[in-house]
Amino acid sequence: MTKRSDNKPGKTVTRRTIIKGGTSLGVMLAAGVAPSFIREAGASTLRKVDFMLPWLFVGGHTFEFAAQAEGWKKRGLDVSIQRGYGSGAAIKAVSSKTVNFAEASYGTAVNAVSKGLDVIAIGAKLQKNPMAVSCRKDSGIRSPKDLMGKSLVQAAASGDTLMFPGFVKAAGIDVTKIKRHMVHPSKLISSVLNKQADCTGTYYVSNAASLAHNTPSVHFMYADYGLQFLDLGLISRPDMIKNEPDLVQSMVDGAMEGLKLQLLDPEKALDYMIAARPELKTKPRDLLLTHSGNTNFLSISDAVEKHGLGWMDEGDQTRTRDVVIKYMNAKNVPPIGKLFTNRFAGTVKLTGAEWKQARAKSAKYNPKA
Repeated sequence: MTKRSDNKPGKTVTRRTIIKGGTSLGVMLAAGVAPSFIREAGASTLRKVDFMLPWLFVGGHTFEFAAQAEGWKKRGLDVSIQRGYGSGAAIKAVSSKTVNFAEASYGTAVNAVSKGLDVIAIGAKLQKNPMAVSCRKDSGIRSPKDLMGKSLVQAAASGDTLMFPGFVKAAGIDVTKIKRHMVHPSKLISSVLNKQADCTGTYYVSNAASLAHNTPSVHFMYADYGLQFLDLGLISRPDMIKNEPDLVQSMVDGAMEGLKLQLLDPEKALDYMIAARPELKTKPRDLLLTHSGNTNFLSISDAVEKHGLGWMDEGDQTRTRDVVIKYMNAKNVPPIGKLFTNRFAGTVKLTGAEWKQARAKSAKYNPKA
């Protein structure tokens, strides 16, 4: 007989006594599915989960690798992080059940749902639209209206190109006075660096950071000119929410703990990513930190400060849906309740002091700075 901490007699609990003592729990263990309290107690078997990124291993994804090492792992999950081939490919992988979770553009996801794919947004990373026009500083461009008479390269199928008409209209620009050229995505940055163009269409979290890493740059965010909507974030499927809500909650909570670390200690989050992907040692560390910093700046909003990380403001959900209908000509788009859910978001929060710290760290990545 052993003594429990409350000094009352008790029996030593073993796996066999648990199975004998509860039929349903015994079935769970026999099936190899450990309930959360056993996982947290140190069970050696982790549940394997595949997770797909929207694109390459860049600094804005350090939070997922922090989650892989900490947040997901302590919840009993062994998460394999796969590189992506665009948000569309990640969405198709989730809808087809090739993977159960991914990060993807919410605009692309809403458009995909309108075409019959089966995905739902479960926790936003970017609270602000990252689409932008980025220019060399030595071009003399200081405001969007200065684009008139200058040259701009864009990729024909890119989201920023699709929504460019809305940006120029809101900014009061005569688009016919801009010298626009469509080039392959791989030529965007080099065209500007080689002075074949003054500006390029960018995403602030990726190629805008690459441009700024190589030359002083100025950036004009679409969101500052009326095109504000949610962008990159976690997605899954409605059947996962119905059948495995605990797993969905663990994935969201673990990811948002990773995002919290990325906001507060980007160096440590990056170390986790490089440990998992050693090939990144060949990349400039300051470039990866710029990716991360730009991402962090766009991940902060009043909504997440109030409700917790991953939260999706209802107004931003509506604007995201509206943008897809207007600029992607989407038909049969479901209401926002079928596209987004806050059921799993908001449980990971920052204190007031931590938010102050996060805002201070990301301030230098403000495109207006």
